[in-house]
Amino acid sequence: MNDDKKGRLAREAIKLHSAWILGVALLGKAANVANEDLTVPKYHGWENKTLKRQIGNLQDSMDTLCKFLLLNWKRSQLQSVSTWLAERYSDWCKASKPVFDLGRVHEIESAVGALGHRRWMDCPPYAQVLLQGFHGAAIRHPEYHLATDLALLYNLFRDSEEIIDEAQRAKKLHTSEHSQSLARSVILTCFNLLESFVTGLATAFRLENPTAPATTLDKLTDKGSSLRKRFLQYPEIITGKTGLLDENKPPLKALFGECKQRRDSFVHCEPGATPTKWGYVKEQEFHSVDAATVQTTVDLTCEAICLVWRVVHGKDRPSWLPEPGNDGRFPHVRVRLQAVETDAFRIR
Repeated sequence: MNDDKKGRLAREAIKLHSAWILGVALLGKAANVANEDLTVPKYHGWENKTLKRQIGNLQDSMDTLCKFLLLNWKRSQLQSVSTWLAERYSDWCKASKPVFDLGRVHEIESAVGALGHRRWMDCPPYAQVLLQGFHGAAIRHPEYHLATDLALLYNLFRDSEEIIDEAQRAKKLHTSEHSQSLARSVILTCFNLLESFVTGLATAFRLENPTAPATTLDKLTDKGSSLRKRFLQYPEIITGKTGLLDENKPPLKALFGECKQRRDSFVHCEPGATPTKWGYVKEQEFHSVDAATVQTTVDLTCEAICLVWRVVHGKDRPSWLPEPGNDGRFPHVRVRLQAVETDAFRIR
């Protein structure tokens, strides 16, 4: 009988300790977390009295950690959350990979509740939660990475323009080809980001509202519609309100007018001087990309995303969209959470 009790206590300690370790991995190892605590001891060899004391320590540590890990944490959730985290810790150990896909945000939150990461960043329900050792979980989704691509490419474009200006002032031979390449890349990335953004809005709604009318869900899977049409219609479908956006006013008029026209001249290149049915020559648009055009496209892209974000979420801008500084450049994008300082237990 005593052996059975000892086995139950050991299993409970192993479960709690495994769950705590996974929680630390999700938040990022704080400086006051001892490295030796990140390995589960051989609890089956411990005495019952020591096991009971350790289980109490582990429960308190889990309670402290989960106040950061989950938005609406209640100690009454301890058993269910610890069981789920411990199971995923076992999967993580078996995978033996430096980066481990813990699951989608909506899957994890269905099991344990809203993630505390929402205090610092947007967590779309379709985003992947990736463990990166003990450096804190990454919330990976296309919009974040495309926004980072845009910031990097735009800053490089600004660098290339400055190099050209310096060469001109010094009366040195120079070329604008690299700058033109970056200009086209920036504009293409703007529209890739817009495409991902509207698709993300629709995907998030479908995941968060699975019982919505079938007609509504079908409208949000209409991939045959143009980007402009979906950009206008999806916010209305999601909010149930009409007249939210006016395509004949800034920023949408120019974004889906001149900017989209130039983007199309890159994607659907047509050499020669023959005008399209809309009256412009694609080859001419392809080669006439200056700094003002690039900046306008970037500015309008960010404005349009923020406009839709406000009508859908009631917030000024998504956390994943960097904001240009006073110099017009995008600041460095921090890609890692600061580890949360929590009270760590130590094995005595």
